[in-house]
Amino acid sequence: MGERILYYTIPVLKLLLFVVLFLFCFLPTTILFQFNFIQQIESPLLADLIVELCLCLAVIGALLMVFQLLKKYSFYDVFVIPENSVSGFLKGSLIGLFLILICAGFTMLNGNVIFSAGNIKIIEILGYLIFFVLVAVFEELLFRTFPLLVFAERYHAALAIFLSSVLFGLAHLGNDGFTWLAMLNITLAGILFSIFTMQKWNISWAIGIHFGWNFTQGTILGYQVSGGKSSGILIAKPVGQTYLSGGTFGIEGSVFCTAILMILILFLIFKYKIEPVQELLLEEELEEEMTI
Repeated sequence: MGERILYYTIPVLKLLLFVVLFLFCFLPTTILFQFNFIQQIESPLLADLIVELCLCLAVIGALLMVFQLLKKYSFYDVFVIPENSVSGFLKGSLIGLFLILICAGFTMLNGNVIFSAGNIKIIEILGYLIFFVLVAVFEELLFRTFPLLVFAERYHAALAIFLSSVLFGLAHLGNDGFTWLAMLNITLAGILFSIFTMQKWNISWAIGIHFGWNFTQGTILGYQVSGGKSSGILIAKPVGQTYLSGGTFGIEGSVFCTAILMILILFLIFKYKIEPVQELLLEEELEEEMTI
């Protein structure tokens, strides 16, 4: 009984190790905050870019440290693969773009949003493009690499996807305009990203969908992105009940978003198979033994 409990506890312990290493790698940026270095930057967008870049470096550093401490893991094991990564990112970006456009279309047809022309410069559009790429890279590396893998090693794939996605949703708990419907939608988005990651065994698709999703709703349509403000080519003004319009959290707080995400998730589940990670790892071990 004790061995069985330990068997299922190990993924949690590995996750805690990863979190500690990430916080350790992010410590230099925290020190800069104490000296008000970031706060003194006049451009809020530039300040956000610097912080997001530091977060990306911190999570990459945490992964490298994990690989040194736990020798069995590598970037390939945690879905970070260079092959077809550019095409995966571009295809994922288009998926994210169309998903948000569909959600916004239903919201507009129902009279729950009014769009008007925004006032954004080209340099700002480029800045937000880089910013949302960094956001997607950071959050996907943080939630859909090592944590997803260590859960999938010991738990059923569905449970591994659910746990990592709930953690992703809880990470947005303090955002402006947060509601439990928003929590559901962020968790569903995490499930979608996880399914693509495990089906393709390449995180580039999830990064692309995440980027296209954020960039379209924020910089193109002018929604608040998960409660965060950003300038857009258009300006989206929520109208009516929050559960329909999304309110100040953005379109991710809308029931229309819930419906679209659930439809796509169910389609992927029934159309494509997710190979159990345990079987894939076992096949790799057998191939290595045969090579030796």
